[in-house]
Amino acid sequence: MRSRILVLAAVAAALLASGCSASDPATTTSATPAASETNPYGAAAIDPLGPDEPVLSLEGGSAGTVVLTLAELEALGTQTVTLYEPFVKKQQTFTGVPLSALFDRAGIASDQDVDTIALNDYEYSANAGDLEASDALLATQRDGAPIAYDQGGPIRLVYPDGTSLAGNLDAWNWSLARISVSAG
Repeated sequence: MRSRILVLAAVAAALLASGCSASDPATTTSATPAASETNPYGAAAIDPLGPDEPVLSLEGGSAGTVVLTLAELEALGTQTVTLYEPFVKKQQTFTGVPLSALFDRAGIASDQDVDTIALNDYEYSANAGDLEASDALLATQRDGAPIAYDQGGPIRLVYPDGTSLAGNLDAWNWSLARISVSAG
């Protein structure tokens, strides 16, 4: 208890010496920028998945529910594309699995409607064929490195420049967790 009091007294003395008071947060400064200043996605860092943890589930296709780890996902075949990332407003290179390969694995037909659902329950619904026609890529790496959770990872849906969904920001689903065939 005595050490806590000493620590509190030292903090109070430091605040007074710097001209700041604990009741006036507007006058305090921080050496660490806010998350929104350093991270355009606005989240705090989260530990990455372990190698055997599932990263994505595909539901409602003819193959039933398919659950994939990151290694199983990438084993479907990857490609790399450089595109304009609209949220950070610069060119970035993404490597990932073409969404068409995932649909083939899960037995999702191009005439079916699907919901792409993120870890935070953000949902984007579209026709599977429209996603395929936009060369949708389920990105697992950005600029040669895994995509951290706080950067919209570990997997995210991106679209190459010039495709019909490249300019539809709603379709860029971050931290994707599940793709389900729509019930209706």
